[in-house]
Amino acid sequence: MSIVITFEGPEYYLYTLRSWLKEVEDIIREMTCIEKIEVVERISENVKIYLNNKLIFEGLPDAEWALAELIIHELRSQGYQCMEDQT
Repeated sequence: MSIVITFEGPEYYLYTLRSWLKEVEDIIREMTCIEKIEVVERISENVKIYLNNKLIFEGLPDAEWALAELIIHELRSQGYQCMEDQT
């Protein structure tokens, strides 16, 4: 399975989000069994985070752990989880 995460915002915030995602990417993969994470970046005035073209957050999360929680929560609500976790 693969997903597309889109980060939108000023360049500095895009750098921050990209760095945070690198720190938590393994955790996201382990908890959701995602094999591939594609990242798209768009420069704009406001920070927005999309998952598979769905807006999931506006603004900058508090830290990398908050970014991971947002993504994992949304993935699970879309049905992405490991087969052994489905009960």
